[in-house]
Amino acid sequence: MLSLLRRLTPCAVAAATVAAIAPTLPAAAEQFTQQDIDQSRVVAISAPVRNGQFHTLMILEQVGNQRPCWQESGGAPVQIEPLLLNFDFTGICKRFSDSNGYSLRISGQDLGGSYRLEILRRNNDMVLRAAPLRERTVYPPIEIGRANGTTTGFAKLELNPGWRMTRRSYNGRTLDHIYLTHDQPLNIPIATASGPLTQPGTPAPSNPPANPSTGSPLPTIPPQATQPIPVPPPPNSPVISNGTYYRVIVPISGPNTLQQVQAIAPDAFRAVVNGRPVIQVGLFREQSRAEEVQRQLTQANLSASIQTASAPAPTSTPSIPSVPQGELVVVIDPGHGGRDPGAVGIGGIQEKAINFAISQRVQQRLQQAGITAMMTRSGDQEIDLDPRVVYAERVGADLFVSIHANAISMSRPDVNGLETYYYSGRNSERLAQSIHNSVLRQTDLQDRGVRTARFYVIRNTTMPAVLVETGFVTGARDAARFSNAAARDQIADAIADGILNYLR
Repeated sequence: MLSLLRRLTPCAVAAATVAAIAPTLPAAAEQFTQQDIDQSRVVAISAPVRNGQFHTLMILEQVGNQRPCWQESGGAPVQIEPLLLNFDFTGICKRFSDSNGYSLRISGQDLGGSYRLEILRRNNDMVLRAAPLRERTVYPPIEIGRANGTTTGFAKLELNPGWRMTRRSYNGRTLDHIYLTHDQPLNIPIATASGPLTQPGTPAPSNPPANPSTGSPLPTIPPQATQPIPVPPPPNSPVISNGTYYRVIVPISGPNTLQQVQAIAPDAFRAVVNGRPVIQVGLFREQSRAEEVQRQLTQANLSASIQTASAPAPTSTPSIPSVPQGELVVVIDPGHGGRDPGAVGIGGIQEKAINFAISQRVQQRLQQAGITAMMTRSGDQEIDLDPRVVYAERVGADLFVSIHANAISMSRPDVNGLETYYYSGRNSERLAQSIHNSVLRQTDLQDRGVRTARFYVIRNTTMPAVLVETGFVTGARDAARFSNAAARDQIADAIADGILNYLR
């Protein structure tokens, strides 16, 4: 984060220094305590992402006895079946799946501001370790546990001796936050408790580096010869090649057609096919998949049909830039693009252009505040949904914000307003609420609420993720706003402020 502070403009520093996004540990962290929990009721899991191409940490806790939250089988590694994915686990299970739900605690110190937990592949094993957010000479990596084997599925992580899971508490109140805890003081070599981490022939330094916020020595563990679990490089060939494809469309028969279709296919959008407005539900390579979607829509009394189409313009994963270690990364995703205009509204206004203009401004505002902000498309390119997710995962995004504009019907210009969506997770909900509230405070957009949805890009990303519908291109007030550059900038600035408020 040191580089982040160096990049802050004087104006941004004056504005509360981005609410102290700084390298020191949060002041409140000094007041946190830990509370022991029954280790048989919690499990650390190596959870697969993108069909096991890499893994992230997930922690499950059994809080009620009505139904088991997971099931174990096999060995080397122990396979985990997360049963809670199959039922409403409210009041029965708790799931912690990102860095706001868990952190590192050593010798009574909350080190969440100094380390992030990650899973690496090493010597045919998957290793849970705490990776430094700053220079490794000051903050060395620490191994915490292993899966004792590899798999493309869910695997149990066995914690090394001396490590356990505890719960964060504050002023006697138990909080929904899990610590990976080691009780030994920082000036005692962690290797004695967690297995041999020092490389052969590497002596421990006589004066171990100190935590800059407390002065306490840090673990003197040299960097390990670890290798991240591999992720396939961005494809050089187009995601979609030449050939015949199958488009599923539903004619617009009333003001609620889009909502009815999105209840079955959340990624459906307004389009114009052969000069008539329709709802498009996808473009499939396989006819069988298109027919399956058509059946689902027909069962919901929607008049769906399949049209053959030529391949769209090639789309590939955006090039992956290098990210300085320790930087906060926010990925901004301008929806649609290229031959996919998204929703088309009053006066022929196209959603793709609105999304890009607002996203560019959000990126600029975040960069001015010292945040590394990246966009999934740099211009009017057509990008599939999956490459957008791959991009966010590969740059190690801390947050993902997809920007869209809404539509309903040209016959309903009275429908206007802001909608913000998240898929699941308390932190995604908090991010959605922070952005939504900021936009409402700074604009006169109508409040249409924060909601859950199954949009692909927020359902398949592992970091807190939201999708913002910044208004209706078919709404009289919103379409006029979108046509005004200053009004668009006002929306973008409010979204950026909402992101910064969340990071604070």
